[in-house]
Amino acid sequence: MNKFARILIFLKSVAWVGRRAAGAGEGSTVRKLVAELPHRLARETGDTIMKKQNYHIPKPNHIRKIEKSFAWLDHRLMRSGYLAVMDRCDQGLYLFLVLAADRNGVSFYRKEKICNALGMDFQEFEIARDRLVEMQLIAFQPYTVLTPNGFYQVLPVDGNPPEFSKKVTDLLTLKNVDV
Repeated sequence: MNKFARILIFLKSVAWVGRRAAGAGEGSTVRKLVAELPHRLARETGDTIMKKQNYHIPKPNHIRKIEKSFAWLDHRLMRSGYLAVMDRCDQGLYLFLVLAADRNGVSFYRKEKICNALGMDFQEFEIARDRLVEMQLIAFQPYTVLTPNGFYQVLPVDGNPPEFSKKVTDLLTLKNVDV
């Protein structure tokens, strides 16, 4: 551990003790010293500190604007791990349904039209739809019992995706028990 790291750890512990004794006041001078320490050490040793790059828009005259219709993807799809368990058919169908949805998340494109737009066959479509329903990313309600078409609703992204590998293992285990 270098000298800088030891000094920083010491000052942080002093700042913690000082806050406890002073009732956790926000204007602690020790806390300010801890925040300034890397800059002071850099000045004294001649080192440089990497500064955060400035925010830059590569094409400022081509900024997106929200027009009359608007669709959005929730960043929690990536942050919560949904994208990692979705295959290309799941992702394509979800994107299509998000883009086709009204303000309530509802769309009602026919199965044939969706498959043509995404280049999927019916079996890939049904597997993707069932997986999205199981992940609770969409809801599907057929028009009638006999039709493959119906209403799709894009649902809010909540929680974490299901563990499909655990479900497969459980199914294989149950299958082996029945044999």
